[in-house]
Amino acid sequence: MVPNKGSKSLGGGQLVYYGSNFSNPKRKFRLSRFNCPKSIFLILVILGFGLRIGYGVVRYRNTLANLSGRAFINNWNADALYHVLIADALLSGKGYIVDQAPLATGRIVRYAGQEALFKAPLYEFFLAATFAISGFSFKLFFPLQALFGGLLTGLMSLISLLVFRRPGAAWFAGIAAAFHPILVNAASQPYNEDLFFFFFAAAIWAFLVWLQTQGVRWAILCGTMIGLCMLTRENGLLLLIAMGAVVLIAAPRTLSYWMGYGIIALITVAVVAPWTIRNYVRFGVFVPVASIVGEDFVEGNNSCVASEGLFVPYWAEGPCPSVDEQRRAQGQGETANSRIPAAVRSDRLSQRMALQFVSDHPAAYAKLAFRRFWTTLLPYDPRGSQGRHERIVLFLYWLLLFPAGLLGLVVSLRRIESGRVLLALLVILNLLSIAAVLYWSDLRFRVGIDLVLACFAGWGYAEILGPRLLSRTRIPVPLRSAPG
Repeated sequence: MVPNKGSKSLGGGQLVYYGSNFSNPKRKFRLSRFNCPKSIFLILVILGFGLRIGYGVVRYRNTLANLSGRAFINNWNADALYHVLIADALLSGKGYIVDQAPLATGRIVRYAGQEALFKAPLYEFFLAATFAISGFSFKLFFPLQALFGGLLTGLMSLISLLVFRRPGAAWFAGIAAAFHPILVNAASQPYNEDLFFFFFAAAIWAFLVWLQTQGVRWAILCGTMIGLCMLTRENGLLLLIAMGAVVLIAAPRTLSYWMGYGIIALITVAVVAPWTIRNYVRFGVFVPVASIVGEDFVEGNNSCVASEGLFVPYWAEGPCPSVDEQRRAQGQGETANSRIPAAVRSDRLSQRMALQFVSDHPAAYAKLAFRRFWTTLLPYDPRGSQGRHERIVLFLYWLLLFPAGLLGLVVSLRRIESGRVLLALLVILNLLSIAAVLYWSDLRFRVGIDLVLACFAGWGYAEILGPRLLSRTRIPVPLRSAPG
C-alpha cells in the first residue's frame, strides 16, 4: 500500500486516518492544524475531562472538600455503596468481601461480611488503590475517573476517524462521548462506567489499528484492553465476539488475520484467567469474572413484569413477591455447600428459576424481549425516576444522536468495510443482550450503544451537511486493506 500524503502513523506499520487531498487548497492549513488526529484527540480529551470535573464540582460543591472517612462511605447507596464497601474491606485486609461497616439507619446491604463474587473485581481494586492514597474522599478517584472519561472521549473520535475518515464525524463522535449525560454524571460517583467504557473504546481502537497495521503489539494491546474490560464488567465479552465475527466475514481471509485474532483471544484469556483460577481454587466453583447474570435474568423475566401489556414501557426494578417466594421455597430444599459463596448460590438458583420461567412461558418471554427492545430505543424510560430537567437533557441528546445514528448505520453498510461491520455488530449485540436479559431505566446498559451510534451519526451528518460545515476528507483505501 502506498502511503497517502499527509497520512498519520502511530508506529508498527502504516496507520492511515485520512489523506490530504482537500478540495479547497485555501482551507488546507486550517484542516491540517485542527483536524489532524493528535489535535482532535487532545482537544476532546480536555473537553471530556473538563465537563466531568465541572459537573462534579457543581453537584457536590458543598461536600467535595470536606466529605471523607465514614461519612463518605455512608453518602452512597445502591451499587455505589457496594463498590465502596468492597474497597473498604480490601483496604482493611479482610479480602474480597462486602464489609460489615456501620451504616446509616435504614441502610441494608446483601451479603454483608461475605464474598463479593457478584461484582467484577477490577473497579473495586481501582477504588481500593485510590482510597489507599487519598483516604475515603473525592480527592483522587473523582479526577481519575474524569480523566478516564476524557480519554474515552478522545478515543471515540479516533475510532470514528479510522472507520469513516471524516474529521467532522470524528468531532461529533468525540463531543457526543464528552457530553454523554450518564457518563458525565457517573464520573463524580463510585460507579464504573467511565473506566469500563475507556477500556471498551481502547479495545476497539487497538483492534482497528491492528486491522490496518497487522502489528503484533496492537493485537496484544487489544486483548489486554478486552480482558480489563471484562474484569470491570462481564459483558466486555461482546467485544471479543464482535471482533471474531469481523475477522470471519469482513477481513481478508489470510492466515495473518486469524493468527492476530488468536493472539487477541489468548491475551484476553490470560488477563482474565488469574481471577478465574483464584475463584476455583478458593471455592471449587467456576466463576470467570462475576456471578450476577442469573440475578439479572430472573429480575428481568418473571410473572410480575410479564403480566403487563406488550406496549407498556418495560420496567423491572420493583419487588416481585412470587419470585421471592419461589426463591425461598427452592432455597430451603437445597443442601447448602458452605464452600460456595452465598452470592454464587443465589445467582445459580435465580438462573434456574429464570430458565424455568422461559421454558414454561416462551410467549411471555418473547413479549418481554420485545418490550425491552423497544423501550431501549426511547430517549428515556417513561417509568424511570429521572426528573423533568434530566428528561429534557436525555431527550435532546437522543434527538441529536439516535435517529441519525440508526439511519447512518443502515446507510453506511452499503459499503462493507471491517470497521463499519465491527461498530454495527457492537450495536446489534448490545441490543440483543438487553432484549435477552434485562434493561434498567437508568440507561447505563445503553451507553455502549449510544457511543457507537454517535460514530454513525457523525458520519451521517458529515454526508448530509457536506463541506460547508463538516470536512468530507477521506482516504481512498478501505480500512480492511492490509499494508503491502
